[in-house]
Amino acid sequence: MDVVIPAHNEEASVGAVVRKLCREPRRLRCVVVANGSSDRTAEVARAAGSDLVLETSRPGKAHALNLGDERCVTFPRAYVDADIGIDADGLLRLGSALAKTGALLAVPGVRLRTEDASWLVRRYLAAWQQLPAVRTNGAGRGVYVLSEEGHTRTFPLPENLIADDGYVERRIGPAQRVVVGEVEVTVTPVRTIAAMVRRRIRVVAGNRQLAELGLPAASGAAGVGALTRLVRERKVRLLDAAVFAGVSLVVRGLDAIRRARRQRVAWGTTR
Repeated sequence: MDVVIPAHNEEASVGAVVRKLCREPRRLRCVVVANGSSDRTAEVARAAGSDLVLETSRPGKAHALNLGDERCVTFPRAYVDADIGIDADGLLRLGSALAKTGALLAVPGVRLRTEDASWLVRRYLAAWQQLPAVRTNGAGRGVYVLSEEGHTRTFPLPENLIADDGYVERRIGPAQRVVVGEVEVTVTPVRTIAAMVRRRIRVVAGNRQLAELGLPAASGAAGVGALTRLVRERKVRLLDAAVFAGVSLVVRGLDAIRRARRQRVAWGTTR
């Protein structure tokens, strides 16, 4: 299995990811793409044992993924963020799930690590993770594995893409995706509510871009009606729902201002 790891200024985390994946070189081949980095990302990836390290001055995750993908030769093929904790066995189990089920896309289960997040962020996430659209969506895990047919359907990615995992998810669809729950990745969300607002503006912009590309919306309900129903069913606390609704209103307003000013959403993530 070939593994593409895009890495922008990830010297603090890329070494650990590469060491976990390259312990068994006969099973996995790692391609790290240091894109627009101003730190020692490439040097650290080489020292950690990456099979191939590419460097490009051009920023943008989609460009990095395409660049690394061009140097891959085998299937299934994995795409892993440089700050995600998954080992070789986990990726290989995702690949095996594709062969067993005939699916085109495999993603792991996910667990949110919220210990370092602020109280408001924890309240927001308590409501967010109960929404049907979130629970059924395969994006946002930082890891996905494609079969050869799945790769043909999705690559090369549009170069200006904001959300690569959302694009892949929608191009393939939930019917041809398998979630391997026993392979779990831990995702650390943003720590402050201001960072959460910035992250959500980026998500909104990414979803709008996917709609403009003619891709169907993610399955599952995510609106006010869904949130109200969850409160009535006592699956979401009223306080958590109020924080979620408040953040959503702020995001909607700031996004409208951004669009009126024709400001572009930066390609990078924010914490």
